[in-house]
Amino acid sequence: MKPAEEMRFVFVCPVRNKIFESSHFSLRDNRGVITDESGNRTLDAKVALHDPCPFCGERHVYHASLLSCPFGG
Repeated sequence: MKPAEEMRFVFVCPVRNKIFESSHFSLRDNRGVITDESGNRTLDAKVALHDPCPFCGERHVYHASLLSCPFGG
């Protein structure tokens, strides 16, 4: 059986404005999926990195709605 692939998100360091990927994160303050007036659905949660940022050394927390969809092209 093939091992499951890690889900990696793309993040932008807010200090250095540089892009990096990580699969070492967890959800915080997860309030579930919300729907706006136009019918668009987004996850109302925060994504916290487990490891320090490779560019500035801080541990960033992002609102899920600000991250790129990992399934998008």
